[in-house]
Amino acid sequence: MSNETRAERLRQASHERREREKQELRQAIHEAAGELFLEHGYQEFSLRQVAEAIGYSPGTIYLYFNDKDDLLFSVADEGFFKFGQALSQAAAGTGDARQRLVDMARAYVDFGLENPEHYQLMFMQRTDYLLERPQQDLRPRIDSFQILQTAVEQAIAAGVLRAGDSLAIADTIWAQFHGIVALAIGMPGFYTPERARNAVDQAVTVMIEGLRP
Repeated sequence: MSNETRAERLRQASHERREREKQELRQAIHEAAGELFLEHGYQEFSLRQVAEAIGYSPGTIYLYFNDKDDLLFSVADEGFFKFGQALSQAAAGTGDARQRLVDMARAYVDFGLENPEHYQLMFMQRTDYLLERPQQDLRPRIDSFQILQTAVEQAIAAGVLRAGDSLAIADTIWAQFHGIVALAIGMPGFYTPERARNAVDQAVTVMIEGLRP
């Protein structure tokens, strides 16, 4: 191996290590921001708190994000990506239109219970983020709900639900899921995850029975 080849490999390894460290730091910032947002809410949240939590100076945070909104937008994007993945996987997991609605209901509530910081940011405290577009994406974040509306349309076509306005039905389903998650997040000592999961099973069963042809 020539000295030039060895030097190039060392430079490449050094570059990859720096990029990995940057990604790890960015993820640490995300995680700290989510926890602090959940604890303090939007008004009391600050980049200085994030810096203190991860043991860096505030200036380090500004190397990655312009301000707290820029950071929280990024955290929200991460949440919407996870949320979209969860719904897509649930929708693709079965060919049965009725079971698809049940699986998506459970996936929705599980996401909210397991990611309360993302859920509050996405759907409870900064709902204006819903109509914003993630970087390099032409669609607003709210478009992830197209997965739910499509599942409703498939259920109507399969005769599981009676014919009707698929958007209105999807909105009704969303409202039920959101209410369950909001109760669980807002009253964690009273409205337990087990209670929330039992409630969503009951809610989706009642909904499907009430909308049968």
